Amino acid sequence: MQYGNTEVFLTPEQREELIGSLMGKRVEVMVDRPIGFVHVTKGVTLHYTINYGYIPGVLGGDGEEQDVYILGVDRPLECFTGRIIAAIRRRDDNEDKLVAAPEGMLLHQAQIGETVHFVEKYFDSTIDSLLRKSCGVIPYRDTPRGLEVLLLLQSNGCWSFPKGHMDVGEAEEETALRETREETGLEAVLHPGFREKAEYPMGRGRCKQLVLFLGQVSGEPEIEEREIRAYRWMSFREARELLLEEQHPILDRAEACLREERT
Repeated sequence: MQYGNTEVFLTPEQREELIGSLMGKRVEVMVDRPIGFVHVTKGVTLHYTINYGYIPGVLGGDGEEQDVYILGVDRPLECFTGRIIAAIRRRDDNEDKLVAAPEGMLLHQAQIGETVHFVEKYFDSTIDSLLRKSCGVIPYRDTPRGLEVLLLLQSNGCWSFPKGHMDVGEAEEETALRETREETGLEAVLHPGFREKAEYPMGRGRCKQLVLFLGQVSGEPEIEEREIRAYRWMSFREARELLLEEQHPILDRAEACLREERT
């Protein structure tokens, strides 16, 4: 948006307020770059494999109408009605992008990132999605005292296993092993065939999807206290008392799996 020769942009606070007001909302999008569209900008040629448009009358960070990627539709569109399922926050640009999908469809941040990578690879951006997927490992060791699992005390005061968000292009196991290595310095050997998933609400329409693998480790963790406040080896019973209730069934299945092998 311009007044005379002066461009008017939203402040970071206004951009954040705009995203918050639209997340999860039903919107109408006018498509100006349908599937198959070729756009040349700053010497870069972009071939659109998804539909892309804007919300009429809603101004984004750059003072122009708010841009939206449309996922979950595999044909060229002229217009679209759906819900905003994610926001792509650009650190090195004066605008953010929204992501819309058909009613009832949720995609996690890695799925979205892979789909919009053909554009977003040129920007320093993060994805805030209604469905957040993390992968991790239940680290265990066999000691004279019995089986023990490793829990980490996160900076938010919650106990959990080593876990983190999937990066674009990663497999679940790759994310789980990487996060374990980054958070504890330990290399885990994953137990064949063990993969468990939990989903639970996070409030404000957001949902967490957690995939956990079972992995044997050796040695003591080396943690960075700015992210992890403490760690503790404990029995399965003790771990159950500290973990979120949604993770109890996964822990129980992990214990049953290991004890069955020892009998």
